[in-house]
Amino acid sequence: MKTFVIALLLQLSLFADVSIGEKAPEFMLGSMDSQTAYSLNSLQDKVVLLNIWASWCSGCKQEMPKLIKLQNDYHSKFQIVAVNIDKNPDNGLEFLQEVENKIGYMSHFINLHDPKKSVPKLYSCMGMPSSYLIDKHGIIRDIIIGSVDENGIQELKTEIEKMEKE
Repeated sequence: MKTFVIALLLQLSLFADVSIGEKAPEFMLGSMDSQTAYSLNSLQDKVVLLNIWASWCSGCKQEMPKLIKLQNDYHSKFQIVAVNIDKNPDNGLEFLQEVENKIGYMSHFINLHDPKKSVPKLYSCMGMPSSYLIDKHGIIRDIIIGSVDENGIQELKTEIEKMEKE
């Protein structure tokens, strides 16, 4: 019985969720326009909000205008890396363009396309949207499952300002 429990725990550890305080898992993906590839390590000296989203996700639709404004407000302090998991990148690009037109702000995200959903798997994503606040050293400082509301945006601003001074 003891051997079975140890084997089960070892197997479960292979599928462990990412946690606050851990190094963010590295990945490399192409941009939604397929012209550039980005890695998380390339943003090492910036605070990053990794946001996993899709054009069909209702929570993503609610939070995207807030995230675009947040990126515009804090453009020099941090970078939003938006990982779209739609099969067709045009769906994500159309969605972003509609949001930008509606709110009057351009998205200055790094927009990546992940049709194989490798990043959600790598980060053990538990819901859509999901966001991971990562400090300049690549450490996960916060995990947000579900859409960010106004209170969440204020908390993110506080954390971004705090991490920028570190």
